[in-house]
Amino acid sequence: MTTAGTRTSVTAGTEAAGPLAGLRVVEVAVGTSELGLGLAGGVPGRLLADLGADVVRVVGQASPEIDAEVPWGEAWHRDKRIVRTDDAEAVRTLLAEADAALVYGPEWLVEGRGLGHLGLRAANPGLVYARCRPSRTSTGTVEDYGLLVEARSGFCAQLAGHRPGPIFVDVRAPGIGTATLLTASVLALLRRRVTTGVGGWAETSLYDGMLATLGCMIGRSERARPEIESYWELGSTFPNFLYRCADGELIQVWFGGKGMYAKLIEVLGDEPSVEGYYTDQATGKLQDRAQRWRAPFALQPRDVWIERLRGAGIACEPVLGPGEALRDPHLAEIGLAVARDHDGRSDVMLGSPIAVGPLPGSEAWTRESPEIPATTGRATPETTPEDSTEGAAAAIGADTTGAADATSTGTGTGTGTGGNAAPLRGVRVVDFSAFVAGPLAAQVLADLGAEVIKVEPPEGEAMRAAAYAVAACQRGKRSIAIDITAPEARPVVERLIRQADVVLHNFRVGVAERLGIGAADVARLNPRAVYCHASAFGPTGPRARQPGNDALMQAVTGLEQAIGGDGNEPIAATWIPIDVTGGWVAADGILAGLYAQAVSGEGQQVATSLLGAGMLLQSGSFLRDGALVAGPALDQAQTGYGPGYRLYQAGDGDWFALVLPDENSWTRLRALLAGGEPPAAGGRLATYAPLRGGAHDAAAREAETLLEKAFAGDTAAAWVARLRAEGLLAEVVRPLSRDEFRRGVLDDPLNRQLGRVAAYEVAEWGHFEQIGPLPRLGQPPPDGPTLALPGIGEHSVAVLSDLGFPTEDVDALLAAKIVRQL
Repeated sequence: MTTAGTRTSVTAGTEAAGPLAGLRVVEVAVGTSELGLGLAGGVPGRLLADLGADVVRVVGQASPEIDAEVPWGEAWHRDKRIVRTDDAEAVRTLLAEADAALVYGPEWLVEGRGLGHLGLRAANPGLVYARCRPSRTSTGTVEDYGLLVEARSGFCAQLAGHRPGPIFVDVRAPGIGTATLLTASVLALLRRRVTTGVGGWAETSLYDGMLATLGCMIGRSERARPEIESYWELGSTFPNFLYRCADGELIQVWFGGKGMYAKLIEVLGDEPSVEGYYTDQATGKLQDRAQRWRAPFALQPRDVWIERLRGAGIACEPVLGPGEALRDPHLAEIGLAVARDHDGRSDVMLGSPIAVGPLPGSEAWTRESPEIPATTGRATPETTPEDSTEGAAAAIGADTTGAADATSTGTGTGTGTGGNAAPLRGVRVVDFSAFVAGPLAAQVLADLGAEVIKVEPPEGEAMRAAAYAVAACQRGKRSIAIDITAPEARPVVERLIRQADVVLHNFRVGVAERLGIGAADVARLNPRAVYCHASAFGPTGPRARQPGNDALMQAVTGLEQAIGGDGNEPIAATWIPIDVTGGWVAADGILAGLYAQAVSGEGQQVATSLLGAGMLLQSGSFLRDGALVAGPALDQAQTGYGPGYRLYQAGDGDWFALVLPDENSWTRLRALLAGGEPPAAGGRLATYAPLRGGAHDAAAREAETLLEKAFAGDTAAAWVARLRAEGLLAEVVRPLSRDEFRRGVLDDPLNRQLGRVAAYEVAEWGHFEQIGPLPRLGQPPPDGPTLALPGIGEHSVAVLSDLGFPTEDVDALLAAKIVRQL
């Protein structure tokens, strides 16, 4: 057994214990690839280490050869102790002393060596065990390579690229979804262990992780309005307001906030809109404007446009490459960019996207991120439509000019009973958030057994117009529709907070304080609560009060450029992946806060941001001595990272994915192409060069050209059959339409059996199906999540009654139209 210390000294920020101090986490990755698992294989342990846990990563003595020039692990494993061993007994010894385990690898290497949960729980009954298994659907099992999962499922065909046909969709969907799912599972089970004394078991896969990012994309209804059902069937046609400026640089614009549309028209000198934003969108005038706005943007450099637009109150961001935002001083100030000394070199890497510490008034908390600021009292309780930190308009075609909020309530302390209870049974959540990231975080808590009460305005929250977003983020909640700005509503708000375990919102910085639901207000009313603010740019720093949404974050964090491919125009993913990632990250933060609350008995303050979530997607990229280290990048043809990890088009026009993880597979491919003869030394394809950009870049590019010509000689299905017969990893890319893709998910019998699909009745839509609760924690608990979508104010009277308000007070609130009952 070899131990390699990879902990590095901190030159900015402060090392601190964190809410998970004292916990020991063992991360076991056997027979897996850094490239194949992606974010899933390193980020969960990284997040737990950032939160204070002592993390040991166990890997085999030999690493997969395809990972040799992939630098992402340097960032993902920066605060872990690395143990290299092939001795299963040594690994079991580490796991016998662990509080939590993150385990990756094929069954024959994990369960076959006694490293499965059943083989470990006798020696360590308190162990929380989270397993990432190879992906299974009714079509079979797929190995742990994100590209293979995307190809088999048809995901590669779900975004239009710069050429016809399926593309390598570089959104890191399987990796980030699995990473946040694993983190949520571990934290939820750790919290339950505090109250029950027993450990637990969870499992997921890269396929589950991919589904975790697609909640706003997949649904099917019996009788929803045509515009709703057509979105699930066909996708969004909303324009992406991305423009090239006079200096050749790109700028992303968003005007979903109140008045931004009219302001942008004025700044660009366009004709005023007589009918307004909604009508222009419905009639196609908005799309026409988007096209003609290209001309004025081409007249001035990007910096000039950014100054003019922001000066006019219009949100915009520069389009950057992955990792480039680490140079922004704002990220260093809020702890999202941290410095490390490593082997005499100066690295700047992503800091923790989650901050957890005691509520104001408790002892000062210390972490690598700066202190969450104390609030300064409460101003007049009023809000404006642009007060929410994030909205999905620019990405999915819905305007976000409505008021920003929804509330959830809870009463009492969260106590679980028994190892099979839902982890958050008894936890009460007040969800004041709106749009996507905040509501999705609350829905994850509901899926884990929490009681969630959504507080929204009497007219409904802004995203009610985008029914698919509501469907993806509101399942399992109860809704109270109330005007929280009205003085008569204050007793209701205060009672909701007093009886909550969790209070969540995603307002712009400063708005919650005006509304009387800021951190100091919650601490005064309920000092034991977990208070979470899911902001856009973080709670402090020069950009804290600026608006943000998915489209803007795709631009500034590098996602749009990564998807576009080398030298191409950027492409935005239309299913709001950063909003969704922001929701999962906020859920992880709240779960860490609930664990700390359960251990300490003190209230906790949690801060997350869309910026942090977006940067997490690119967290393998970092700066070394000022230069960007980004790792594998998508080519101009949008096929992949190199000859050993990419898509190929066969002679029939169909495509397939090929992964060559080691030199042995490369040799077998050469023999196959040579008609079964052993390949000669030297000559073409002699050098194993699976990825572009490394020491063998020229050989990799030559190999791609040769393989493209060879694979044009037969059909995709024939090549995949031939490659698999040689033990090589290949998958036909299913060329599915958007409708076929969603049906492939919703109609898969194994997906239904595992709970990946939820089906229930909705008042407006009749029978409705969507991606279901994805955490799988041992046997399904008897007190599992409620499968239902709340109507606006559907539970208002019931919630008020539960809070103890007499009938006459409830009637008065209804009569005054401060509260609405469906």
